[in-house]
Amino acid sequence: MYTISVTTTFRAGHQLKFSSGAEPYHIHDWLVEAAIGGEELDNNGLLFDFNRLKKILDEIAGPFNDKKLEDLQCFKNINTSAENIAKYIFGQIKNRLPMNVSPLFIEVTESEGCKAKYGENLSI
Repeated sequence: MYTISVTTTFRAGHQLKFSSGAEPYHIHDWLVEAAIGGEELDNNGLLFDFNRLKKILDEIAGPFNDKKLEDLQCFKNINTSAENIAKYIFGQIKNRLPMNVSPLFIEVTESEGCKAKYGENLSI
């Protein structure tokens, strides 16, 4: 299997809610890595064009920039954890890829040393 990945960043705030109450609103410089895979290369020797994948990832994560994540429609009634952000981005990328390429995982880094990964076939 061939794999490629790209990264993007966005700056956004969030406020997680717990049964004991909400944490204070705070802002992060988020880092997102998107990895995709497939069995075959195209006529150009590529699994998928890096620039195309980066554009897709930027189109998905770009609207998060300089926003309070809870205010976005895609996160209404969902805690804006790194895990939920990764799952949302995964679903959006999956819908934009050709049939011969699959998303492997999305990894969202909230702050240094704190990251979450989502993929449908990840093993623990």
